[in-house]
Amino acid sequence: MDGRNSDASVRQARAGSFGAAADVYDRARPGYPVEAVRWALPVDARRVLDLGAGTGKLTAVLLDLGLDVVSVEPSEQMRAHVPGRALALAGTAEQVPLPDASVDAVVVGQAFHWFDPVPALAEMARVLRPGGTLALLWNVRDESAAWVREVWAEIASGDDLVGQPFEAQSGLATPVTQHFPYEQQLDADLLVDLAASRSALLTMPVAQRAQVLARVRRLAPAGSFVLPYVTQVWRSVRD
Repeated sequence: MDGRNSDASVRQARAGSFGAAADVYDRARPGYPVEAVRWALPVDARRVLDLGAGTGKLTAVLLDLGLDVVSVEPSEQMRAHVPGRALALAGTAEQVPLPDASVDAVVVGQAFHWFDPVPALAEMARVLRPGGTLALLWNVRDESAAWVREVWAEIASGDDLVGQPFEAQSGLATPVTQHFPYEQQLDADLLVDLAASRSALLTMPVAQRAQVLARVRRLAPAGSFVLPYVTQVWRSVRD
């Protein structure tokens, strides 16, 4: 197997690893700041697609804003956690089970890096109405604290966005970005769960994974503490 095929195989394994850890993912992963979600949407948004919805972390924020939400997620285990007020559908970013121009916005939380970008962007443009927005969100850890840097040195898996995610294409304008501060309240147990929900650890040999998680636990501050993030949003408008 050549290097490219090997990389693709590892990526596919990581992308498909979350379902088996849906409970820990739902328990430990952060949500999203409401200000970031509002910025991601058109002011007149009513119906929104949460694509690659996972367990519904972003869906929950959209529902709390009073929106009609369709959550599309390929993993049955992850989809089972999506709040019942949303319409949860099986599907992928490359084959979205919605009609043309049927949503005001498409939002993607912590998932675009798993998509095949060319067909996914074409599908997102297809289901968006003219003037609708596509927004890609990532919670990027704030490494200004030494313990955060040390923890992420243990668990980083190369699945965070760096730089502009795509150029203008498929009816979508060049995206613009905005950053929003965010915090997650944790303790040592939840920090270990957060680490355990990362794709690199989910696909790691059991003994090695246990060693990494033990080191993460030792690095955790005492008691209850805050993990700082910067939520990075990239927003594009449908022509």
